[in-house]
Amino acid sequence: MCNFSALCHSMEVFSMIKNTLVGDGANPITQHFEIGNHVASAGPEMVWKIYDAVRKDDRSAASVFIFDKKVADKLHKPKRGAAVAEILRKEVKNLERFSHPQVLELIHPMEESYDSLAFASEPVIASLANLLGNHERMPPNLPPEIKDHHFLDLEVKYGVFQVTDALSYLHGTEQCLHGNICPQSVIVTKRGAWKLAGIGFLQVARDGKDSFVAVPWTSKSSKMVQPDLDFIAPEIQLDRRCTYLSDMFSLGMLQCAIYNGGHSLIECMHNPGNYVKKIQELNYIFGTVADRLPLALVEPVEKMINRDIRYRPTAQLFALLKYFNDPVISSLQFLDSLQHKETAEISHFYTHTLVETIPKIPKKVLYQHVFPYIQDELESTEVPTYCIPALIAVVMQSSHDDYRKKLAPAVNKLLGISKSMKVTIALLERLEIIMAKTPKEEMRTEVLPLVYNTMDSTSVQGQEAALNTIGAITQHLDDDAIKKMILPRTKTLFKNSKTTKVKMCALVCIDRLLDKMEKSIITEDVVPFLTEIASDDPEILMAIIGIFRHMMHEKKYGLTFTLIATQVMPSLLPHTVSAVLNTEEFSILVDLLRDMLDVIEVHRRKSKTEAMHHEEGHFRNLNMKIHRHHSAAHIESMKRGGSREFREHAAARQFLSVDQVQQQKSRTAPSTPELKLHQKTMANAVSPTPKRRAPSIHALGPKDLPIHKQFSLVPEGPSIPGINLIPDDNGATSPSIPRRLSTQSLGRAVSHQTLSVANGEARLRRHSAGPAGVPPHETCKRTFSLDRKENRPMAILDTFTPTLPRRQSNFSSLTGSVMQLFSSGKT
Repeated sequence: MCNFSALCHSMEVFSMIKNTLVGDGANPITQHFEIGNHVASAGPEMVWKIYDAVRKDDRSAASVFIFDKKVADKLHKPKRGAAVAEILRKEVKNLERFSHPQVLELIHPMEESYDSLAFASEPVIASLANLLGNHERMPPNLPPEIKDHHFLDLEVKYGVFQVTDALSYLHGTEQCLHGNICPQSVIVTKRGAWKLAGIGFLQVARDGKDSFVAVPWTSKSSKMVQPDLDFIAPEIQLDRRCTYLSDMFSLGMLQCAIYNGGHSLIECMHNPGNYVKKIQELNYIFGTVADRLPLALVEPVEKMINRDIRYRPTAQLFALLKYFNDPVISSLQFLDSLQHKETAEISHFYTHTLVETIPKIPKKVLYQHVFPYIQDELESTEVPTYCIPALIAVVMQSSHDDYRKKLAPAVNKLLGISKSMKVTIALLERLEIIMAKTPKEEMRTEVLPLVYNTMDSTSVQGQEAALNTIGAITQHLDDDAIKKMILPRTKTLFKNSKTTKVKMCALVCIDRLLDKMEKSIITEDVVPFLTEIASDDPEILMAIIGIFRHMMHEKKYGLTFTLIATQVMPSLLPHTVSAVLNTEEFSILVDLLRDMLDVIEVHRRKSKTEAMHHEEGHFRNLNMKIHRHHSAAHIESMKRGGSREFREHAAARQFLSVDQVQQQKSRTAPSTPELKLHQKTMANAVSPTPKRRAPSIHALGPKDLPIHKQFSLVPEGPSIPGINLIPDDNGATSPSIPRRLSTQSLGRAVSHQTLSVANGEARLRRHSAGPAGVPPHETCKRTFSLDRKENRPMAILDTFTPTLPRRQSNFSSLTGSVMQLFSSGKT
């Protein structure tokens, strides 16, 4: 008895100390949590106020539910207030008792003070009633995530499935009846999961029976101590019978309320009489809402709210509907039950099932429900390797803005902490995906240090992964990172590594970096490094050959023919006598050397050609300058003299006579010594004299000239004798005097006219030198003869009539004409 008294005294002392520390009016739960803002409400008549909170021990997020006893005191009946508190205590104890993924998880048991009840749970957003529009007992300024909340179809589907799964657990495993399925009893967590709560009206089956005590709703009791009348099954309210299927009726009404703006099909305003009327009209009311439900749910829900319980499916059967047979639903369900799974199952799920499912998950669900589970794995003491593929899959599906706001903090934290080499390699293998989403200003500080540190490590597998990663992330690297951080480490790894695989990875890395390197880095750093490698390993040699061939493709790499001749080829030539190369490898080497020689030859020839063209252009420009200088000097001297010769010369250049035109046309004739002499003589005859201009012989009539002058080749006047054509179109010419052949016959005849008649035969006149043309005459024919002395074809003249004499050769004709000229002059 003394011991009992001492125990009671100790309890009183402890209670006094506790109240002293906590203070009047403060719930003891404030010692364990920092209470934040009031955000939501839940429970019967929304008596639970939900606050955001942070646990003081580990700074983890939580939610604190607080019931203010003053609310019950307003009922003016102490017994009713005590009954409300008792229902709420029972609810918290039942939550603490059940451990199921779809039942609200408690993280701190109930704490009670003289004016409040409180407990802490996993972080939640609000009750389903709040999100459907019931804002009773909520702060005036609603949080945006509650005020503007919108459910996706997938969220509703999985939420209903979660509540069904919880009921299946209670009915099948615990053999309990929930008794108050309604929106106020469903809590939506921060991860978007729908958790079942409000189990203060729970009943346990007795003696293995599936029937329970039915307590109809009555206005004589407080609404806070009774289930929600709008969701009670009709057999409870009207027939006073209660089974597991009564919960299924309430679940059907819950689904209708979701698609009916949060309102039940039975809105009886807490009036049992109205309830009876609504039940009788239930089929009609459901018809007005059925078109809003998913088609696959219309028939099952209609059966669930049927008054005849025989048509209602059990929770187990309803969960097996094809409507819920969705890979996304299965993946979400697996995530919610991870704590009950084996490690092998979890590893397979993360690396295969979840990776395949993530592209099908809406982004809202992905960030809110899936990624937090991955984040939990990343923050564990020993980060598991199997979560990395799922993380990369989420990053791939995110936009740049979503990654920066929702994923980057967790990813950057993972990159910065110490972890196993397996996790590091797994990250490096897909690092390009993370870098593609990372802002440029964060790459250097958050992502690239992982690469640098792994290259500096002693792990061969890590070094290989880092070198391979550099090739994949080249497009995200700047010149400074390549020049100062990556290239020196790559060269060091090649020189210090004893494994061929690391050396090959280093060379491949350099080859992939060429497009990002400046020309000076390639010529001053990379080329000397490659030419100094003295390895006989065929793999390494083939890699070096590949790099040099890559450099030869474009001029931007700076591999000039000088570098090829002085550095590259001397380093490759010794390998041509290496015995370790097979035929194919030797052919590759020789082909590269031949291509290099071709490059040298092309540049050499091009340089010579350009030099020759430069010299020719220089001399051509010099000659043109000298010619222009002399011409300008001559013209200037003539201008200064103001001589008559200059003016006449200028006039003669502007106005040409017919003979000048004929002379210019004759310049296109074939050049012969005789023709050149003839052209020079004609030029002198046509050129005007500065002092005395001889009258043209064409201006004189035949009768005005003496007989020996009519056929003379010498023009009148003291000018230099020239050869000109004398017209003979006057028919008074003496037939006894034979026509002398003109020197005009030495060239071509430009035109053909009948100029005179001698001995009764028509003669054709030839105005100028040139090849004799063949007139379109029927009697004309071409005759050919051979020079008897040299037995070769002679210059052939066209014979226009059979009686015309055959034309003599050029020299003979010229000699004969000159002799006749002098003989005529003597006579």
